[in-house]
This record gives sequence, C-alpha cells and structure tokens, in this order.
Amino acid sequence: MAPARRRKLLAALAVITVVAAFFVGGGYSWVRGDGNVEELLTETGIVGPLVFVGVMWLTQPLGVPGFVYMAPAGIVWPAPTAVALAWVGNMGASYLAFTFARWFARDWVSERIPARMGVFYDRLETGGLWPVVLLRLVFGQLPPADWMLGVTRVSTRTFVIGTGIGIVPGVVLFVVAGGGLLDALADMSTATRRAIIVVLVACAIGRRVWIRRRRRAAASGPAA
Repeated sequence: MAPARRRKLLAALAVITVVAAFFVGGGYSWVRGDGNVEELLTETGIVGPLVFVGVMWLTQPLGVPGFVYMAPAGIVWPAPTAVALAWVGNMGASYLAFTFARWFARDWVSERIPARMGVFYDRLETGGLWPVVLLRLVFGQLPPADWMLGVTRVSTRTFVIGTGIGIVPGVVLFVVAGGGLLDALADMSTATRRAIIVVLVACAIGRRVWIRRRRRAAASGPAA
C-alpha cells in the first residue's frame, strides 16, 4: 500500500474511532438532551465561552468549517457577544494553522493549497497588510488561507492584523445570518429539514464528482 493511501486510511480509522467513542460514551445522547449544550455555554459563567473558543481552536485548524460554530453562537448568545467570541475563536484557530504551516509542515501544506489561491501568492510575498486583508475577505477563515499565509514571507504581526480586519465581515455575516437560518430550520417540519439536507448532500457530492471529472479530462487531454 502506498504511503499516501496508508495515511488516508489511518486518518479515516482515527475519525471512525473517535466518532464511535463519542456515541458509545453517551456524548450524542448528552448533546441531544434538551438544553444541555445551551446550559453549558450560558449557565456556567466563563466556562461556557472558554469551551466554545477552545473547541474552535482545536478543530478548525483540522478543517472543520467555522460556520459550524458561528451559526449556533448567534442563537445561544446576543449578537455582540456571539460575534466577539466567534472572532476570538477564529483568530486563535487561524494562528495555530498559520504556525503549523510555517514551522512544522511547510511542504505538506504547500501541496494542499488550492490552485485558485495562487493568484494571491505574489502579492503576499511583498509582505504588505492589504493583500492579507483581501485574502481574508475572499476566503474567510478557510484553513488553506492560513496555510498559504504560513508559507509566504508575511510576518506574524501582519498576519494577525490583516486576519483580524479581514475576517470581521465574514464573522458578522455567519453569526447573524447563520443564527437566523438555524431558527428558520427549527420552525420547519422534520420532513422538510430532511429534504433540505438530502438536496445539500446531493449537491456537494455532485460538485465533487464534476470537479474530479474535469481534473481527469484535463490530465488526459494532452496525452490524447
């Protein structure tokens, strides 16, 4: 078995193990319990916000979308508090991913930065602030954006300031609009919610298949 394939298999097994442990250990039942999560976040003083931010810091650098956390935050807390906590969570997660790329896995992340981000590389190499802000406005808190900043000559200071400015619109949008979207979904029937989920999953799978076919066609084109 090729090393790359072996790593993917081990990663998949690790994820399956963690998910299984979560279910077997009663984690899913606790989360499903009426009000348990909201009570943890809002009725435990400073502990709730710290847990929220800590989970973002630990999971977002691994590829978990920030929307997963920002949308519920808009329901749990008042908008100003939710935006502030989501901003802190995103900043910490971005810094960890940036540091990981710069000091520990430069070659590994360079191979995984999407080609569409390449247009920013030369601008980022100049070390200016506004290219960082622009990158954030376009790609938000996506981990590949953090990785790309990590492999360029952008200073840590410029990264922090540019990221802090550039993610503000996205954080506000996801917290406010995401919270409203979740409220709307909560008012829908179970059948409607399931239908929406099925459509979204089908669209995601279809997009992935289409991208793979385009890549295969592009790769086989010159050889034809």
